Amino acid sequence: MNKDVQLNLQNLIQIDEKLTALGDCLKKNAFNNISQLCSEWWELTDEDDYTIAKFFKAYKDERARREIKQQMCIEILSIAIVNYFTSSPEIFRPTSS
Repeated sequence: MNKDVQLNLQNLIQIDEKLTALGDCLKKNAFNNISQLCSEWWELTDEDDYTIAKFFKAYKDERARREIKQQMCIEILSIAIVNYFTSSPEIFRPTSS
């Protein structure tokens, strides 16, 4: 592990809170809040402040770096998909016709 990299754990807590709030909204079908939560998540993951991206730099082990990068991609893709489908209710929710 590279000891010169500093991690902002507060950023991780805020990201986790947004992901938890998103999960709660999805469970309750509260789609009106999801777009805002996704926008707030994107702000927290700004390239300069995104602590998870710094984890990638903190590890020298190539396997760990690859796995962190893969998990970052999955997280980003998940937020994009959730935002897309919940902001397009005609796609996400079937009609009763």
